[in-house]
Parts: sequence; structure tokens; C-alpha cells
Amino acid sequence: MSGTSAPSPATLPSGWVRLDRAGWWSTFAATPLNGILLGILPINLGTTLARSFDISIWWAFLLALGAVVPVFLLLYLVQRLRYPQASVNFDTDKLRAGRRVVPLADIVWARLDMFDRQRAHTRMLTLRFGAEGGPRASVRLRGRSGQTLPAVVTDVVSEIIRRSSIAVPQTPNDPTGRFARYNFPGSLGRSDALEIVLNPPTIDDPAPVLIA
Repeated sequence: MSGTSAPSPATLPSGWVRLDRAGWWSTFAATPLNGILLGILPINLGTTLARSFDISIWWAFLLALGAVVPVFLLLYLVQRLRYPQASVNFDTDKLRAGRRVVPLADIVWARLDMFDRQRAHTRMLTLRFGAEGGPRASVRLRGRSGQTLPAVVTDVVSEIIRRSSIAVPQTPNDPTGRFARYNFPGSLGRSDALEIVLNPPTIDDPAPVLIA
């Protein structure tokens, strides 16, 4: 655990404070399945069209790209609906996302999405957390160019984690949680989530979670 102390109540913002969502790029880049789908689908579809209709591979690729755009927009919309703009109120200990409001203590899960950009030698990190069956939020801890959260935002997110009940899921077959990192890739406990918020690991650091 980091030795960084918790911010005093006097330094925390009052009233509802909006949490900025992860940018559109990190929404897809930090989710491997989306990247694979959007990267491979146009190529495979274009090749199939070219062979089936005996047209230029370039025309086929353009047609395939046009067909993929709606898929891209659909995935983007789904992400926005799953992670609406979230706000926190430390005066009432509440998290609000969309129309749903829950106590911070009801936040029980956290997951880290990680994408290493080897050529740029940067690591993109997006922390997602929420209540069981309730509102959820996402925060970009490290962007595509390596930028991290401003100190004031770090204080807000870290305090949310401190007041939460985040824990790694367990299964009856693994009551001690020994294999939790394999059973629930990307999942974090509260102490690990707090450490990652306070000190977002770079690409030179060991991977903090196992990515599916």
C-alpha cells in the first residue's frame, strides 16, 4: 500500500462532483475484444466481398469499412449506456450515475482495463467500479500519451475507493480467493484499487492484473 494519506474532509469538494468518463479512444483500446473486432472485421469482410463478387480489394475494403461503422457506433453507444456520467457527493456518501443513486458503501466491485501501447511505450489504464446491479462509473487513470489524473481528481477517486466495500469476487470452489485473478481477470480488491489510483503503474511496471 502507498503511504499517501487520505485527504482531510475539509479539502474534499462539497455537493455533487462530476467524474469525467474515460475518453472514447480508451473505451475501445482498453477493451481487447473491441480492438480485435474493429481491427480484423473490416479486413476479413473486405477479403470475402472481393472474392465473392470479383471486385477490387480496395472497393471491397471500403464497403466493409462502411458496414463496420454502424458496429462501431453501436459499441460506443453501449459503453455510454453502461457507464453514464457519474457524480459523487461526499456530504451524503452517495454515488449517482444516470438516474440511479447508491451509498458509496454499496460499491462492491472494481475492474481495471489495461492496454499496453508497445510502440509508444505507454500503458492505458481505465478503472471501472460500481454497485451490484446498480450504477457504475469509469475513470481513465492513465491516458494514451501517459497522462494521469490531476491531484484533485485523484483525491476524489481515492476517497470513493476508501469509502467503498470493493472486494474481489469469490466462488464456492475457491473460498480463499487463491485463483481469483484467473477466475475474474481484471478484478481488484479495495486496497489494490486504491494503490492503482494513487500510483498508476507504467508499462515498465509489472502488470497489476491478469487481462482476459
